[in-house]
Order: sequence, then structure tokens, then C-alpha cells
Amino acid sequence: MPPVRSALLVLAAATLLAGCGSSQTAPLPPGPAPPQEANLHWLERYPDTGPALVFRAEHFEVTRTGWRAEIGLENQTSTTWRLVETPTTGFGLMLFPTNDESDVESRSSGGDLPGLRSAQSFNPLLPPSLVPGSSWHGTIAAPGPLAVGLYARVVFGQLVADGDVPKGMPAQFSWITDNAYKLEGAKPG
Repeated sequence: MPPVRSALLVLAAATLLAGCGSSQTAPLPPGPAPPQEANLHWLERYPDTGPALVFRAEHFEVTRTGWRAEIGLENQTSTTWRLVETPTTGFGLMLFPTNDESDVESRSSGGDLPGLRSAQSFNPLLPPSLVPGSSWHGTIAAPGPLAVGLYARVVFGQLVADGDVPKGMPAQFSWITDNAYKLEGAKPG
């Protein structure tokens, strides 16, 4: 085993053992985020070069009763992509404790992603599929509080290729934005 990896495993084991028998309790979860909004202007492509699916998040708002996001999806590939409903579309938000993109990747590969806060409304409705060159732009929303201090990422998917899969892309996937929005607490005043 390489020395660095060995040292990391020893450090991880020491950290776990140090926590055993501790009388400290976990901190209480933060309260719900108050109403707030932000212009995001996020633009992400997958894959980074060549024919791609383009994911946009333009605006995000926490309301008194829930949240809403103005988003868009554009198909710049030569493949039709179906937007699967099983039992929901898979569009919505995921809340992460950090803004660290590598945390998203490691949690995804480890099957440890946070639960999806599924969008409950779409305006206009999502199409069943996006043919090459088409796009959808609209607002997704759902009721329910979001916790202060967490980072909200927009989730697009499940997207399923209907036909030949473009090079460098899987036949089925969901997109979790690289960008994240930190849910702020009430402003002092």
C-alpha cells in the first residue's frame, strides 16, 4: 500500500476511534431558511466539449412555503433524450453540507447522495423528450422548507438516450449542477 494512502487510513481509523465514547452530542440541525432569492446565471455543459446537453439555472428563490427555480435544458446532441418519470421526473434540488464539488462526486460514486427534493410543479410542463436542437425553459417548484447553511444544487434527470449514445456520455444519467447556492439565514436588522 502506498505510504500516503496508508497514512490516510491510519488517520481515518484514529479519527473514528477518538469519537467512540464521546459525551458530545451532534449539533442540532439548523432552522429553515427564510425567504431569499438570487440570480444564478449558471451554464453547464455535459460533456465539456463537442455535442452536449446544456443545463441552465437562471434564478432561485426560497419562499415562505417552499422554493422555485428558473431552469433550462438544451439538447445540442444528435440523439433524442427522454425525460423519464419513475415515479417523478427526477428534477428538483439536492442539499449538501459543503460547496465542495468533489464531495458530490464521491457521494455519487459511493451511492450516498442526499435525498432529492422533487419538483412538484413545472411551468410550462416538461416535454416527454428533447429531440436534437430542441430545448425546454421553465420554472420548477415544490413546497417545504430548506435548511439554513446547506448548499442547494439543481438536479436534472433522469435523462435516457433514445438511440445512439453520443460519444463520452452514458445512456442514462441525472445531472447535479457543479454550482451551488448557499441557503442564508435571516439578515440581522
